[in-house]
Amino acid sequence: MKSIGGYLELQLSGGEEFYSSLIKLNTARNAFEYILKVKRYKLVHMPYYTCNVMLEPLKKLGIQFQYYTIDEHMDPVLDFEVGSEECLLYTNYFGLKQDTVIRLSKQFENLIIDNSQAFFQNRWKV
Repeated sequence: MKSIGGYLELQLSGGEEFYSSLIKLNTARNAFEYILKVKRYKLVHMPYYTCNVMLEPLKKLGIQFQYYTIDEHMDPVLDFEVGSEECLLYTNYFGLKQDTVIRLSKQFENLIIDNSQAFFQNRWKV
């Protein structure tokens, strides 16, 4: 069976891209790897409830990671510090956690949002 990756192609009206001004990467995994290369983080804090493919860039780049817990509302349990060479990865689960994303973006400078489950979520200003 041939793998098709983590997404299906979309037929957008007029052939226009949904996010035409952004860097063109085809998967969340590749976007994550790109960010890790550019930012040179030494440690990534990531939720236990994360797709295993997100570990591939970390292993490939030799970056350590540490899991954190999410509560019954899928919000992070932040019982740890995020150092200057570290980042917090948070998933906008099913596109339902936009309020949490906004709150975290005000709290953490080194924040990566996995918005792959919320691709059509409206952009926000921080």
